[in-house]
Amino acid sequence: MASKLAVYDTGYEDELFQYPVGPSFHCCICTNVIKDPVMCQQNEHIFCRACVTRHLVNFQTCPTCMEPLTVETLSQAPRGIRNLLAELKIRCEFFDRGCGKFIDLGDLERHVTECGFAPAVCSNEGCQLEVNKQDLLHHETSVCELRRVQCHSCKDIRQEMDTVKVNLAAMNEKLDRNEKHFERVEENLKRNEENVKAEVKNAVAKVDLVQEQLNKQEESNCQLIADNVEMKKSLNEIMKQLERITQQTSHEEQAEETKKGIAEADGLDRDPKVVIAGGWNGKRLNSVEVFSLSTEMWTLLQPMEVHREGVSSVVYNNQLFVIGGFVKTMEKLSLNDVHVDQSIPWENVPAGLPEKLAGHCSVVYNGRLIVIGGYVADKCAYSDSITEISLVQPYTSKLLTTMPQTRCYHGVAIFGDKILIVGGRKMLESRSVLRSVVMYDIAKNECQGLAPLPYPVCEMATVKWDDDNVIIMGGADSNGKILNKVLMYNIKTQKSRMLPDMKYKRSGCVAAVVRDTVIVMGGLDERSNYLNSVESFRFNSYMWQECPGMLERRCRATVVVC
Repeated sequence: MASKLAVYDTGYEDELFQYPVGPSFHCCICTNVIKDPVMCQQNEHIFCRACVTRHLVNFQTCPTCMEPLTVETLSQAPRGIRNLLAELKIRCEFFDRGCGKFIDLGDLERHVTECGFAPAVCSNEGCQLEVNKQDLLHHETSVCELRRVQCHSCKDIRQEMDTVKVNLAAMNEKLDRNEKHFERVEENLKRNEENVKAEVKNAVAKVDLVQEQLNKQEESNCQLIADNVEMKKSLNEIMKQLERITQQTSHEEQAEETKKGIAEADGLDRDPKVVIAGGWNGKRLNSVEVFSLSTEMWTLLQPMEVHREGVSSVVYNNQLFVIGGFVKTMEKLSLNDVHVDQSIPWENVPAGLPEKLAGHCSVVYNGRLIVIGGYVADKCAYSDSITEISLVQPYTSKLLTTMPQTRCYHGVAIFGDKILIVGGRKMLESRSVLRSVVMYDIAKNECQGLAPLPYPVCEMATVKWDDDNVIIMGGADSNGKILNKVLMYNIKTQKSRMLPDMKYKRSGCVAAVVRDTVIVMGGLDERSNYLNSVESFRFNSYMWQECPGMLERRCRATVVVC
């Protein structure tokens, strides 16, 4: 029996599921959500297979109805129950490594084998670093300091090495010639010695002459040997120099590849900045400030020429365009200059809105500015218009279409050639706050209604998170209550799920996404205080954290990331 038990686990813990699971799907033995459901034949009581199998080791009855029961008489749970369990949304077991997905329980095993956040070990010799599966190739080929690299910028060194090799070959050739000459000299010496010995008896008179010749020859041989020793020393020195050049080349190659890998991993801009402009704190503001993520400090930029409240903004050609805010005008600021000179002034834009607008939203699509809804100040009315404005000459504007409802202080996010429009207020009364969601197709120039939000909301912060989701933060409901709720809406499934609440209740707040972080700024709290507080959320920590506050309190401002 012990070997049978080893292959089963008890049920799934409740906190792993996206939504609460009903009591009917809980095992009465382990109290967790049932895993591998089986039942007794008599009264169809359902348990985890592992739990009831352990129970039957000591007892031969059903733990609920006490009817006779054995492992052999256990039955598989009905298909309907198994199907319902398989459709429950459960968190990936690699959530603590960064996977934020909820998967159908029936697909969990397949997902775990394919999950990009599963641990994987670097195969480079001597590394053994554990990274996420999806990052393994990048780590092994671009980041790992122990990877094998190839030099692409050592032309001069290679030329120098080739020259050294040529010189080395010439010296080897000379050494070979000297050695052959030495061999010939030794042969001559031997012949001379033999000749001298043969002639000693007959030519004593010639001994002195022969001896003198021998002495000279010996001196020549000693000099030749000394030359050979010196040449060998030079050859060893050249070999050492060649080895140092090779090592230096390898180190330079590795340093260059490491720098390149870091630049590719971090991106070109290691210090993205958040720019917030305008707003209201009892009066309309023209102040502008920028937040640096590297220093975690706010710095004032040059103020706008016009005080603006309920303003919108876009980034086009690396310029920040600020649009409307109870005025028709626009002005712009070069984001390239923000990184270098924070005293760069704002410039007026010849293009303008057809009417004085506030509480509107704007996006850029293929170089065209698209303005959606808002409050028309001159008419004291809410707009249902979707208007296109040219940012280049002749600065024309035209009405594209109208939405099914008027909207002000709503939220938008652009997905390719489609614009998602959520929430907002359709008239001045607070009960007119909307739950509705509309998708505007730019190519087809038509609006389509989607599934509504779970609650009405306006004056909230809205950001695009990925290709399928938007995040909606704070705002006010139809009773005028200020919220700290956070909601994620999926445009494909049209379903919503709640994220952890913000630390502060905020209406008229703004938000930006920087890398993997959502940053929420300013707003108005439940006691009508204007806020300068800032907080951020990361999915890997799944909690909100307080950030350095802005220099000025403000709500109904506008924000971009540069």
